[in-house]
Amino acid sequence: MELKENGTQFEGKEEYVKDVFTEIATYYDEMNDLMSMGMIKGWHRFMMRRAAPLDGMRCLDVGTGTGEIAFMLAERVGSDGLVTGVDLTPKMIELAEMKMGSLELPIKVNFEIGNALDLQYDDNSFDVVTSGYMLRNLTDIQTSIDEMHRVLTPGGKVIVAELSKPKNRIVRFFYDMHMKHRVTSLGRKYDKGQSIDGKYPAYDWLTSSVEGFPFGKDMAEKFKRSGFVNVRYYSKTFGAVHIYYGEKP
Repeated sequence: MELKENGTQFEGKEEYVKDVFTEIATYYDEMNDLMSMGMIKGWHRFMMRRAAPLDGMRCLDVGTGTGEIAFMLAERVGSDGLVTGVDLTPKMIELAEMKMGSLELPIKVNFEIGNALDLQYDDNSFDVVTSGYMLRNLTDIQTSIDEMHRVLTPGGKVIVAELSKPKNRIVRFFYDMHMKHRVTSLGRKYDKGQSIDGKYPAYDWLTSSVEGFPFGKDMAEKFKRSGFVNVRYYSKTFGAVHIYYGEKP
């Protein structure tokens, strides 16, 4: 595995990541809660506050997974709004649609299969674009951010959450203990240590993909390079996650 500006890269990464998320789809939500130490919903509520006001907005959630962020958007846009969730993995979309059937939302989310590096939407289609924990799974971060910028309307907002590695040495020690031991060992209950496509087992990848991944100022620069203004980033949970914000002029 090779560390580059865009994080860990290797031949066949896109297909491998798709296979990983197909494998873990049914227990993805449970493990996300574990990986975030139970704080993931709080991170998402913070994203919603940064996106507000959302009433009547057209929203796109990229790399929507099982739809958690998309559902929060749907709760807030009202009956005149629109929410679309797009993901590369059909199994994730299938589970998101199943979950939606048990929720009382003012509108239905439009879930679609699609690639974050080539969004099949017209320029200036959405008022808000969100994404959670997707960027480190891509082969080209900059292209994905460029695509988010392209589909936003002028004045639109982007809000993206991504895992990161704490800088503080003491915090990082406990973070490493949590990720490498607790998360990976519990992940074994599901992935059985089985390699996928001859590479990492699922939760070896999901915990190690943070290594060498750009965050904070380095990631904010990528949003600026795409043309976003008023770019900011927020470190949460002692640096275990960063949330990025920008506006399309």
